[in-house]
Amino acid sequence: MAISLTSTKPRELLAAQADRMDVATAYFGLPLAEGADPLDRTIASLDALVARAYETRDNGEIWLLLAVLSGAFPYDRDVERALQYRDENDAIAFTDWIISVSAISPSASGSSTLPMRIVDSAPVIDVSSCAINDRQTGIQRVERETLPLWARDHDLELVAWTRRDGSYRSLGEKERRRVLAWGTHKSVPADHVDATGEFLVPFRTVVVIPEVPNHDQSARLRAMARYSGNKLTAIGYDMIPLMSPELMPREMGADFLEYLGVIKYASAVAGISQSATNEFRGFFTAVANEEPADAMVVAVELPTAVPEKELAVERGDSGEVIVLCVGSHEPRKNHGTVLHAAEKLWREGIDFELWFFGGGGWGTDFEELVTKLKRKGRKVQLRKAVSDSVLWDAYRRASFTVFPSLHEGFGLPVGESLAFGTPAITTNYGSTREIAERGGCIMVDPRSDDEVHAAMRELLTEPTILERLSTEARAIPLRSWDDYATELWKVLVDDVV
Repeated sequence: MAISLTSTKPRELLAAQADRMDVATAYFGLPLAEGADPLDRTIASLDALVARAYETRDNGEIWLLLAVLSGAFPYDRDVERALQYRDENDAIAFTDWIISVSAISPSASGSSTLPMRIVDSAPVIDVSSCAINDRQTGIQRVERETLPLWARDHDLELVAWTRRDGSYRSLGEKERRRVLAWGTHKSVPADHVDATGEFLVPFRTVVVIPEVPNHDQSARLRAMARYSGNKLTAIGYDMIPLMSPELMPREMGADFLEYLGVIKYASAVAGISQSATNEFRGFFTAVANEEPADAMVVAVELPTAVPEKELAVERGDSGEVIVLCVGSHEPRKNHGTVLHAAEKLWREGIDFELWFFGGGGWGTDFEELVTKLKRKGRKVQLRKAVSDSVLWDAYRRASFTVFPSLHEGFGLPVGESLAFGTPAITTNYGSTREIAERGGCIMVDPRSDDEVHAAMRELLTEPTILERLSTEARAIPLRSWDDYATELWKVLVDDVV
C-alpha cells in the first residue's frame, strides 16, 4: 500500500479520509476526533482505532482499519503484514508502524472520495457484472430471476465494484433496474457512480457472491474471506476452467484460479446441480485433505420453470419444422457438431430450419460456417441478444432443441425446452443427464458426430417418437424460481449466520 502522512494529497482526499475515520470510530462507540484539520482528525481517530484493534486482537478490525484508511479493500499481504507487526510489538509501536507504513494514502483503485457506510445488519450481494452490462447468459439469468425475489422478501444490500475493482460501491438507479427489473429496464450505459454513490464496507455480515469475479476482485475478496469477520458464500456454477481448461479462454482460466482462492475460504457454496456440487466438493476435499462438511457445499438445483403466462400460450402448428439451439457460440457448446449433423441431414433431403439463439463466442469459426451454409441456401439463422419473449416463442415453435454441450454446470436451455413440452437432444453425462433422465430427451455422446446426427434424424423423421417425448416433457413437475430463491437464501444466508 502507498505510504504517506504528508498533506500533499488534495484537500478533498484528506477530508474524505477523515470522514471515513469518523464513521469507523462512531461505529465502535469511540469518541470522535475534534478539530477542523482532516489530517489531525485522521491521526487522532487512527490512534483510538489501533489501540482498540490491538486490545481486542480481532483480525477483522485490522482488515476494517486498512479498508477505512485507503478507501479500498486490502489484499492478503496487507493484512498479514499488519497482523505480524501487531503480534511482534506493543500497542505504541504498532500504532507508529500503522502511521508510518500502512494505508494512509487513499488508493486510486478504491473509493477515496465517496462517503463510507459500514454494512453489518443485512447480507451484501455482489452483483457487479449483472448491474453494469446487458449480458443475459446463464449467470445473469440466475441473478435477475432470483434477486428480485430476495429483495421482495428480505433486507439486503446490492453492491458493485468500483471502476478499478478496489472496493464496493452502491448501485445507481439504472443499475438497480438492470438487476431487479430486467424486463422493464432500458438498455443504457451503466451509472458507474464512483463519484456519487457510497463506499460500502461489509463487516461481520454475510457477503454473497452470485457471479464469478475477475482476478483483482478475487484477490481482495480472498482477504475479506480470511480476515474481515464476514462470511462469504457463493453460487457454484461449474468447475469448467479447472476441469476442462481446453474448452475455455486462457485468461478466463487465470481468473477462475484466483476465484478458487476465494471459494477455498467460503462458508457455503450452493451448487446449481448435483454434478456441479460434486465438482466443488471434490475441490474442497483436495484443498482441505478431508471431506467437506455437508453444510458447506449443498446442491440447490436451478429451476426449469418459465413464466406461467408463457406456458399457457398454445403451441400452434405453423407447418414449419424448426430445430432450436440455444447458447453462446463457443467450443464448449459444440455448435459445430450441430451444424455438421444438420448439413448431412439437408443433403439427405430432410427439410427443416435450424435456429441458433445466443451471444457471441470465442475461438471458433462458427459464424463463418453459418454464413457459408446460408449462401448455399440452407435454412439456418443466427440471432443474438434476443428478448425473453422471443426466446419463449422459439421454444414453443421448435419441433425439438439440441444442446450437446461438452461440459455444463446445469444446462438451463434443456430445462426450459422441456418446460414448454419441447423434446431435447442433449449430452449423456453430467448435469444435463440429470435433467434428461426425467424424460422428454434423447441423450447422446456429444463427441460423436454420428450420434448427434442419428438423434436429430430420428426426431425429424419419426413423429411418434417426437410426440412420446413431448408427452414425457409436459409431465415433468416444474420447480419455480420462488422455490429456488427460498432454498438458496437458506443455504447462503440463514444457515451461515
